[in-house]
Amino acid sequence: MSVVELEDVEPAYPVLRELRPDLASPEEFRAQAEQQRAAGYRLIASLDGDGEVAAVAGFRTGRSFAWGHYLYVDDLVTLPAARKQGHAKALLDWIDAEARRLGIGEIHLDSGTHRHDAHRRYLGTGFAIASFHFSKPAPGA
Repeated sequence: MSVVELEDVEPAYPVLRELRPDLASPEEFRAQAEQQRAAGYRLIASLDGDGEVAAVAGFRTGRSFAWGHYLYVDDLVTLPAARKQGHAKALLDWIDAEARRLGIGEIHLDSGTHRHDAHRRYLGTGFAIASFHFSKPAPGA
């Protein structure tokens, strides 16, 4: 198992689609990923023993009054057949090292309330449930 930063986003599509099933096609995914990359989004992958993408994490850095200099994990998912093999931990360890390298003060992520296995992983790697996240459709959307 190894973690690499992806220059070509295409190999991440089948994995990320597990978390984001509304991604209709590889072309739509690539276009969205390139827009997000222009705003600082980065994509890393955990590769299995055959060099295939088994898990991915997408993240970005920023600054805010609430969090200071932060790293935000937008996406973190492992293929069902590759779960419980250490891929998510490997990605989170890589993110920790990158945050340390960049002088980041805090790492953040949101997780759906139904994702109990993911919550156990996050809590086990030092995350705390710090707040509730609220959302609503924008007027006219």
